[in-house]
Amino acid sequence: MRLATYLSSAGEGVAVEVDGALHPTGYRTLLEFINDGTNALEAARVAIDSRQPVPDARVIAPLHNPSKMLFCGLNFKSHIAELFDVETPEEPFFFSKLPSSIIGPGEPIMIPLATSQIDWEVEVAAIIGTQAKNVTESEAEDHIFGYTVVNDISSREIQFKDSQITLGKGLDGHCPMGPVVVTRDQIPDSGQLTARCWVNGELVQEANTDDLLFSIPYLVSWLSRAITLEPGDLVTTGTPGGVGTFMDPPRYLGDGDEVVVSVDAIGDLTNPVVAAWA
Repeated sequence: MRLATYLSSAGEGVAVEVDGALHPTGYRTLLEFINDGTNALEAARVAIDSRQPVPDARVIAPLHNPSKMLFCGLNFKSHIAELFDVETPEEPFFFSKLPSSIIGPGEPIMIPLATSQIDWEVEVAAIIGTQAKNVTESEAEDHIFGYTVVNDISSREIQFKDSQITLGKGLDGHCPMGPVVVTRDQIPDSGQLTARCWVNGELVQEANTDDLLFSIPYLVSWLSRAITLEPGDLVTTGTPGGVGTFMDPPRYLGDGDEVVVSVDAIGDLTNPVVAAWA
């Protein structure tokens, strides 16, 4: 099932996306939908059968204010290979992005200053469906509601200054998310997803999740030993090789650029880049 959060003249809602049409489920937010479990899934099936799409809907970010956004770093082997003097991690490395950084499809990625070094990072994101605490790797997938695409936009000049990772990763508008959430039953193997990123039509990142050091179930299990994961929380895979800062010469996003990040079985997430000072 493909679920989208939308805005229309009637307000915000959650819809099932079928062939580009949005069929309203009656739920206002995705978190409400997740928390209502099987009732929500039945409402979604009824919505599909009704064939009454929202006529003026605009797709927005699936989630607005998750309690936790936990991003894995240094997890794709191709990304580790492009770094200088970095050893292969023996356990996952995580940082947080701020909920205020979330934007949806078509919304602008803002460059705060002319001196900003803004970079792209396509990632697969798992959305937690039921509370997970001390779960095993084999149990972890049962706690995942579904998957979406995120772009871990990074302000490198902040990130690399005194290791300001949270600030460098969490600027307003620096977490494009969407376009939809695909429920777990539609993605039977999260270890066989291909993530891609295009900048102005040029393919700059492409890798399959079989290149991960730590699988998505392992990441969820590992986190749950220390942190209680709640419905709506986001856990990402990290990004593959091909980010701009490690190109020769380094390459960053500029005013007027367009970034598309994509995960097969989920879809394309497109955002323009805009200079905030212009």
